[in-house]
Amino acid sequence: MTSTMRLFLSFLAIMICFQLNMAQISSFPYTESFDTVAVPVLPAGWATTTNRLPAGDFATTTSTSRSAPNCLISTNSTITQTLVSPTFNFTSRSPNQLQFYTARSSTHTAGLLLEVSTDNGATFPIQLADTVRNPGVTGYVLTTIQLPVSLINQATVKFRWRLTGGSGGTAGTFRIDDVSLSVLTSYDLSIIRLFASPPSPAAIDSIVLTAAVKNLGQQTASGYSIVFFRDANGNQIFEASEQFGNVGGNPIPTSDSASFSALHSALPSGNHRFFASVSYPQDENNANDTLSLTVGVASLKGALVVNEIMFDPLANQNEWIELLNRSSSPIDLSDWKFSDRPTTSGANMFTITSQSRIVQPGDFVVIAAESSILQLYSNLQSAGSNIHVFILNRSGGLSLGNESDDIILKDLTGKAIDSVSYTPTWHHPDVTDTKGRSLERINPNLDTNDPRNWSTATGFLGGSPGGSNTIFTRTLSVSASLSISPNPFSPDGDSFEDFCSISYDLPSSTSLIHLRIYDIRGRLIRTLANAEFSGAKGSLIWDGLDNGKQRARIGPYVVLIEALDSQGGAVHSAKSVVVVATKL
Repeated sequence: MTSTMRLFLSFLAIMICFQLNMAQISSFPYTESFDTVAVPVLPAGWATTTNRLPAGDFATTTSTSRSAPNCLISTNSTITQTLVSPTFNFTSRSPNQLQFYTARSSTHTAGLLLEVSTDNGATFPIQLADTVRNPGVTGYVLTTIQLPVSLINQATVKFRWRLTGGSGGTAGTFRIDDVSLSVLTSYDLSIIRLFASPPSPAAIDSIVLTAAVKNLGQQTASGYSIVFFRDANGNQIFEASEQFGNVGGNPIPTSDSASFSALHSALPSGNHRFFASVSYPQDENNANDTLSLTVGVASLKGALVVNEIMFDPLANQNEWIELLNRSSSPIDLSDWKFSDRPTTSGANMFTITSQSRIVQPGDFVVIAAESSILQLYSNLQSAGSNIHVFILNRSGGLSLGNESDDIILKDLTGKAIDSVSYTPTWHHPDVTDTKGRSLERINPNLDTNDPRNWSTATGFLGGSPGGSNTIFTRTLSVSASLSISPNPFSPDGDSFEDFCSISYDLPSSTSLIHLRIYDIRGRLIRTLANAEFSGAKGSLIWDGLDNGKQRARIGPYVVLIEALDSQGGAVHSAKSVVVVATKL
């Protein structure tokens, strides 16, 4: 033999050994769902006969898999066909269990034999179980086989599924999916359960996470700890910076269990994902070391409230509601819902959003049936970070009744956070035509269902979605008051202090106001407001002209405001003096 030939044979032997080692499975537990390859290719290391088709008797398919997308399929139960696994290396291992799922059509009646080779597939002398027959159902059936002790420490083990053929129909189908193989381990801690207490916490509740841990190994486990994390950045993995607990424990005997708990402080409302993970240097099976749990934290009642309702819009407009976060904490709107008044046929339920949207304290949420609201209210077109607009694209509206109805607001846990039962009688009695005008909440911190806390929007657009309500009053004055600036002012047309602003503060949330200006002799010279609808605060501009559009003479003038309280019928009034001056 020449030196060149010897070199070639040595290289060939090395390559064969390399390929053998590459094909060996030595990491356990092993799972194969046939989902990582393109149909009809088999995964690396798997092989099949060509008795039925030159391309192979078994092939991957997307048809009727147990776990999407793929499974293996074979057809024609009259022909003997086999499927062979990759090589398993059980050196220093004790094989434990083989599991797989099979499904057959009613006409596939061939027997199935499961056989084992310990010489890398040269022979298959070991039969693992009796012949598996058609179970009489067409769905997937689990087969579990305890592996024999003869496979302990074997380095080149292969499994073969053999369909015996000779019976059934040529169109009969046989599928196999989700193969798994486990080994007995000396050291293996598994987290078998993770739960929270309380299971549905509110935003003020601390949360206790408890992990139940079982020793699946053959030796007593010690020198371990259970580490707890909260996925604060939402990337679906746990990181060292997200750890909030690390709990050690006493030795756990084989097959025994123990529980470990960690306390997390109260969290804002929304979904929060937690992890518990085993830290155990001797652990031989990392696949069962971690569990995750999503905890839905409920909002506090009244944290997010209904603040404005457009239930009877004009013909070219649509229904909308406005919400306000009046709490001191952010709220995640994911999976929040609202509904109208339930009837015998149920309620109209709407999901605001299924995506995470953080509403900060003081932020507004506007929910509209259609996008036409954006043309009417320009502040919504380029809404800032404090305004959250949701268009539900419902041509039929939000199903808000014009005569009366309920709006029930629920968080992601289904807890009712706010509800209002409105009627048209909540509109201001002096507003004869309320169509196209919203109901506004006077003070969001007062009772939602107090009719005195609602009235008609005074703005010329009929509402104020995404902004402070036109009749919003945080606290009412004890008495009416006026303030004027600048005072004196000089309406001489030189563009300097040509106008004065007359601001008023009233002890009523809504009123009809009269604001008049009198000269020093008590003669009326100008009417700035005559029975106009107003909230508790407002301003009017005087340009220094009288009702005849003539410039007022230099000197002092009396400003008088009179306000008729729409709730109690009381009249509130205030006076002040403004001076018309000129430059010297």
